[in-house]
Amino acid sequence: MTWWPELYDDLLADVLLEGTTDVDETVRFLVEQLRLTPRACVFDQCCGTGRLSIPLARWGAQVIGVEQAARYVERARAAAGDTDARFDVGDAFEYVPDRACHGAINWWTSFGYLPDDDANVRMLRRAFEALAPGGRFALDYPNVPNLYATFRPHDITRRGDITMLRESRLDLARGLLLKHWTFITDKQRSERDSTLRLYTPDRLAELFASVGFVELQLFGGVDGAPLSFDRPRCIIVGVRP
Repeated sequence: MTWWPELYDDLLADVLLEGTTDVDETVRFLVEQLRLTPRACVFDQCCGTGRLSIPLARWGAQVIGVEQAARYVERARAAAGDTDARFDVGDAFEYVPDRACHGAINWWTSFGYLPDDDANVRMLRRAFEALAPGGRFALDYPNVPNLYATFRPHDITRRGDITMLRESRLDLARGLLLKHWTFITDKQRSERDSTLRLYTPDRLAELFASVGFVELQLFGGVDGAPLSFDRPRCIIVGVRP
């Protein structure tokens, strides 16, 4: 059973997906780490509302994004304007672009949504298949050792007239982060649940290698710093030979 079609709606987009503050720094990091040149083709796996695809296209990339939420694709297309960004509705576990790409990204924890490792690896395989030889794939994911050390069971975010409450718990026996989301507005209250399979950095590297990626690098953020225990994010970059 998939939980994400219910979670990813306009409410969540308005609270979380439109308020990103490090986009410019992220684009600079990706241009450098993916070895991008103007007109390079980039595959954005799980592109959401285009909050990273569109800035990459404005930089000069040709971007192909896939997203399961049709409403998010509508928002991305409306925001893209005359940039060279194309957005398709599709299943990232199965979708491969119709042309070989120079780079691919999976950003803001869009990987690990199923408890089964073999199922999650399908998404890595699609990213590998999307690339031309020599192409690079970058995945942004929580740094799990840091997540364990700084775990917060409750978190409240407010934006405009929307209040979002996240109640989290760790299932250590199965390596899962389980969240219960509550959205409250003047007119409604809605609740959803999500599951994230927790992969330590070394396990992420093993999964990357299992589908064929080589020359793996681990970073602690888009500032390019090495991965360390005190960094909340783990960015892994691999090359298709």
